[in-house]
Amino acid sequence: MKKFLFIPLSLSVLVVSAQSLNRKAVFTKGQQLERVAAIKMIIGMDMMGQSIEINNTNTVTTLVEVKNASAKDFALASTVKRVVTSMAGMGQEMSYDTDKKDASAPSELTKKADELVGKTNNLVVDGKGVIISSDDSTTKDSDKAAFMGMSGGLVNMGNKAGALYDLVANLPAKAVKVGDTWVDSVVTKEGKTVSNYKVLEIKGDEALVGVDGTVAQSGQVENQGMTIDLNMAGTAKGSYTLEVASGVIRKRLMEMNATGTMEVAGQSIPFTMKLNMDEGVTRK
Repeated sequence: MKKFLFIPLSLSVLVVSAQSLNRKAVFTKGQQLERVAAIKMIIGMDMMGQSIEINNTNTVTTLVEVKNASAKDFALASTVKRVVTSMAGMGQEMSYDTDKKDASAPSELTKKADELVGKTNNLVVDGKGVIISSDDSTTKDSDKAAFMGMSGGLVNMGNKAGALYDLVANLPAKAVKVGDTWVDSVVTKEGKTVSNYKVLEIKGDEALVGVDGTVAQSGQVENQGMTIDLNMAGTAKGSYTLEVASGVIRKRLMEMNATGTMEVAGQSIPFTMKLNMDEGVTRK
């Protein structure tokens, strides 16, 4: 009996090890995907001889609806449904939930969150996950640059034509299997991100890909009437789990550690930053 069992068991091992991943994007008309991204950021600064630590947490819930699907492309509508944000530092604590509309929350905190909620980005994605067209207008370009800078490009605040849609796994043009590696880099006017990928596991309908790399970003942000120039560089490490059949990401984890400077009111303030992102995507 053991001899008979050995043959099919050996064949199954060969089949699993031979599995490969191909770059693709597959959506179904009427499909709905809910993505929840939780971002925790800790910033440390030295100002006027004092050490200051600021803790910021943001959870953004987005609903992606597939409006149309054809053999060559997919029409998607991505709408921000909810933002939960909190900040603690310098002896103060603030929080806001766009579902609860707390009137006592600071206006600066509520304004940015409320501006995002209800905004819909309509885009068309091809079968490789590349954005063909987009009416992205969720935030101002300056706000996007600042947010991308502070997140090291880990959080995509915009979906521009020509870019890979961030809900689709970033795979190379050729098929890859467990153990394969590749390098990708993105250069924009805000900086450069270099990412090293490795296929860690392919099991059933899911695959796990590890990511590590370096980031160098810069940008401007407006805060309480002041313009702040941000410059930073650091390292990032994490992973994402994708659905093999569709190429759609189900889970993404990332941690980044960086150092930089903030130029404000003629002063240069050094800072350190640790950022953790945990994003999950589920079918509705």
